[in-house]
Amino acid sequence: MMKKATILDVAKACGLSQATVARVLNLQTDIQVKENTRNKVLIAAENIGYKRNTVAANFRQQKTKNIAISIADITNPFFPELIKGVQTKMRDYGYSIVQLNNEWNKKLEQENFNYMMQTRVDGAIISPAHQETNFEILGNTPFILLTNSNHFSAYDTIGNDSKGGMIMALEKLFELGHRKIALLTGGSMIKDSSWRLEAIKEFYFKKNMSFPEDLNIKCDIGESSLASFSKARSSVRNFFASGKPITAIFASNDILAIAALHAANEKGIGVPKELSVVGMDGILLGEITYPTLTTVEKNRSEIGSLAAEILIQKINKPFKWQTKKIILPCKLVERGSTGPI
Repeated sequence: MMKKATILDVAKACGLSQATVARVLNLQTDIQVKENTRNKVLIAAENIGYKRNTVAANFRQQKTKNIAISIADITNPFFPELIKGVQTKMRDYGYSIVQLNNEWNKKLEQENFNYMMQTRVDGAIISPAHQETNFEILGNTPFILLTNSNHFSAYDTIGNDSKGGMIMALEKLFELGHRKIALLTGGSMIKDSSWRLEAIKEFYFKKNMSFPEDLNIKCDIGESSLASFSKARSSVRNFFASGKPITAIFASNDILAIAALHAANEKGIGVPKELSVVGMDGILLGEITYPTLTTVEKNRSEIGSLAAEILIQKINKPFKWQTKKIILPCKLVERGSTGPI
């Protein structure tokens, strides 16, 4: 078996000291190396077939070059585009990703945090499953939270302006003549949804109207997107059976909105002729429903990329770090599920 080339072999091949060669091949930046010297080392390494032992190099630097992503629902179509954004950016910095799912379970979330510590990840990007999520177990491990909730204002957070996006959707429905707009919340969204009710009440108040409490449709918690869809469809069916007159539904995510479309179809309610439906997130499923779903689109890929970039900064410069709170705007994507009253 052919012996693997070492740094010593590269040093002999290019006629430079082992220390200089090590600085180049181990990507050390504490001492600068001239560009022509660097090129000489790299050419020699390629000629003799030297391959860098990243595991050993990371061990010497006390780094694993791994970061963790903790999410609550791996079945939610919201997350793949976001994770892709993280992975693409992390790849540029030579990091690998460990993906962890907690199914909205507090205990499992803490077990995942413990796993992060055991495997010594260099950092973490976390979508909190609950308002009461405890991060103490992570110690000094750098992490970024994927949320816009004020409950986590003490931490670095990045998220979308969900309230602004919701108001944007309500304004469009109002412009189309809708005055009886139901609010559909729940599903796997264990996180506090009360702000949505307050937002629609505030919106109605500014229009010199009041929001009827009986137009607040709540569905039970589901541990997966499929369970959330099923529970939401059942809740909307029951709401339709009550005979309360509405002309539009705003749902807190696209899965719930698609459930509303199904329930309307079963009831023989024409969308958008008799009922307009708006979701939130901008997942692919909304583009292939019939009719296609109007939605408040969130910048999932951009959020993932930005979260990764900020985490890298935090890993590299842990001292004198200033807590960051980043909110990205949403965009209303108008499709076939909305129309004039």
